[in-house]
Amino acid sequence: MIVCALGYGYLTHFVFKRICALGIKGIGVTSKNIKNKEFTNIIFLNRDKIKEALTYSTHLLITAPPDDKGCFIFNKFSSEILASNIKSLIYISSTGVYGNHNGDWVDENSLLNAKSQFDRIRIKSEKQWKTFCKKNNLNLNIVRISGIYGPQRIIKFNKKKLDVIIKKNHYFSRIHILDAARLISKIIIENFNNEIWNLADDFPSTRELFLLEAIEIKNIKNFARIEFEEYEATLSDRAKKFWHNNKRVSNFKVKKYFEYRFIFPNYKSGIKNLKEYL
Repeated sequence: MIVCALGYGYLTHFVFKRICALGIKGIGVTSKNIKNKEFTNIIFLNRDKIKEALTYSTHLLITAPPDDKGCFIFNKFSSEILASNIKSLIYISSTGVYGNHNGDWVDENSLLNAKSQFDRIRIKSEKQWKTFCKKNNLNLNIVRISGIYGPQRIIKFNKKKLDVIIKKNHYFSRIHILDAARLISKIIIENFNNEIWNLADDFPSTRELFLLEAIEIKNIKNFARIEFEEYEATLSDRAKKFWHNNKRVSNFKVKKYFEYRFIFPNYKSGIKNLKEYL
């Protein structure tokens, strides 16, 4: 098995640490200069070597973000994928495709109610891969991932003052990077086909509660509570879509299929683990 990651970054780094420890070969395509001292079975290629990387690979992990035409990888490299030995694709999407459900629970069969152009492009990308893989008899797994947090990626505390935004009964779902990497590794190795997977922990919460937990652990004194209505005017269109989508993401499917127990089932245990990284 040779897994090629297009859009190699934070998530793929942790996925590769798991699967390459099992002897699977990993090819990371990135514009960054990465020095790998951990595994001899991981190589890194520049983005201008994508066609070469596809030639070598049997599995494709796509984390590259879409553009306004859908999935950039699909639109530019679908012919090369067909000509390669790739038989299985894992497309990393977002739970943003569900849009707003007024705080209700969503699962993999829920209505895709996205209104934001950014989320609708994700839906378009999913459809591109579904049609392509069905037509060409390729395995496809779509992973709809919630907000990822983990070492060096939780919240920036180097600002002079931290703003805690208050919007009551507005839920966000999230997942610790170690749980996300374990689950994606299972999806790759166990070779499921034509499946959609939500990745989220057990405990959706407001952004306020999440930040207050980090504030307590870090013993931060300089922070302010701000009502969302006051904060909204400062947001970009991309940032607004997170606040306009209110839903709780169910992880029932991954727990059932993989008999999976989360390392960090909620943000409280996850943030405590990250105390030294905050």
